[in-house]
Amino acid sequence: MRRLMLHRPTLLTLIVSLIAFAAACSSTPSSNQASNQATPSPSVQAPGTSGSPEVSGTAQPGAQPGGPPPTGQAPPNLPATSSGPPPQSAPPSTPAPPPPPRKFTIQPGTTLAVTIDRELSTKQSKTGDAFVGSLNNAIVDKDWVVVKRGARVDGVVSDSDSGGKVKGRASLSVSLRRLQLADGSTVAIGTSTYVKEAKGTKKKDAAKIGIGAGIGAGIGAIAGGGKGAAIGAAVGGGAGTGAVLLTKGDPAVIPAESTLGFHLTTAITVTKR
Repeated sequence: MRRLMLHRPTLLTLIVSLIAFAAACSSTPSSNQASNQATPSPSVQAPGTSGSPEVSGTAQPGAQPGGPPPTGQAPPNLPATSSGPPPQSAPPSTPAPPPPPRKFTIQPGTTLAVTIDRELSTKQSKTGDAFVGSLNNAIVDKDWVVVKRGARVDGVVSDSDSGGKVKGRASLSVSLRRLQLADGSTVAIGTSTYVKEAKGTKKKDAAKIGIGAGIGAGIGAIAGGGKGAAIGAAVGGGAGTGAVLLTKGDPAVIPAESTLGFHLTTAITVTKR
């Protein structure tokens, strides 16, 4: 009995050790299984296939590649798509075209009063000679001054006739050919002709004939009395008439600073700049 009592603590110690060992053995598989589930398996790639996707970790149960997400799991965020046509941007606005240029037509028959700058005469001026004048009246269209007053005008001697020795008076014809506009440019124009004739010389011619007849009559009276006076008067008058026929008449003259009137014969269309 004493021997059994001496070995009793030893038996208890052995029983406790056996229970602890059994508990340790039963917990080892569970810890190994938990370790295997927590540790992801290494990526597996088939030999010889480059660029194939790698498979890592343990696939979730019920999840299939390309299939719908498992029940209770939110679908992944996908880009929004529109079934209608893409929106079109508005075309750029086209600027309004500029207004057409303003135009004005100076009608035929318009009067142009021109003051010439120098004297023109059949004694000095020849056909084709040029002269210059200035416009006395402005030409306007409402608020637009088309031609300024004092604008330069170019003219030409259309004909210079000094007159014949036997008959006819001297005459001088002039016309305009260019007009300066308000913007400084010039335009060709056509106008009527201004004609200037020399003054008549009837009184002068009669005086010359009378003087010749009187001188002839005086000479005839001295030479042969009354009969000689009549003959002398006839001879003297004929001499006076001959002198008139051999003498040219007065020239046609247009004095400097004279104002001449012309009329347009063609229309002039002016574009505002």
